[in-house]
Amino acid sequence: MGISEASAGQEIGVKKTRQKLIRATESLLQRDGLARVTTRGIAREAGVAEGTLYHHFHDKAGLLHAVAQESMGAFREVLEGLPLQVGQRTVRENLEHMLEAAFDSQLRIAPILCSLFADHQLLLRTREILNERRIGPQCSVEALAAYLQAEQRLGRVAVDVVPGSAAELLLAGSFHAAVLDHLLARQMNPAAARLRLQETVRTLLTGLKPRISGESSAPKDRNVEL
Repeated sequence: MGISEASAGQEIGVKKTRQKLIRATESLLQRDGLARVTTRGIAREAGVAEGTLYHHFHDKAGLLHAVAQESMGAFREVLEGLPLQVGQRTVRENLEHMLEAAFDSQLRIAPILCSLFADHQLLLRTREILNERRIGPQCSVEALAAYLQAEQRLGRVAVDVVPGSAAELLLAGSFHAAVLDHLLARQMNPAAARLRLQETVRTLLTGLKPRISGESSAPKDRNVEL
């Protein structure tokens, strides 16, 4: 075996071990909760020595961050692809697709985020990581707001809409649903969960302002393309 092949094999091994640690951490978090998860327990679950964990992650916060990033799943791809959806399909369809991916991610990550508030030191360290790498939930809001602003320039989103506020409302709505599903142990079937998200999008696009009798519930402006 050549040097390059050995190096490639070693790199694959490193990635596999890292993935084992991430999956083990997520499994333990779901089963036992953050307060009871230790680095020793994570290493045992992953089938590696505890010292191995620190070869891949600086500390527990770094490992939790990796789990959170892994939990984003398809949501990251959807966010990155939003610029390509500007002017394509309808705004409603694009937002529904985005929100479904966001909810799937938030349902996985909500227990971790909520648990952080019970560990002040871990919360502070997590904030440091987010600030150092310039990442976090605000990036999702910014990406969605940028998409809405681009659609606004095309006349597909009303001119009086504040893109940032609309983005926050959509993502906060799906996160709220994810937290309640965990809190109340609600297990909605996929169709019902999808309908709930679609109603969130429809409500935002339609707005809360009362309409004159006889006026259509659908906005006159083609900008929101219900």
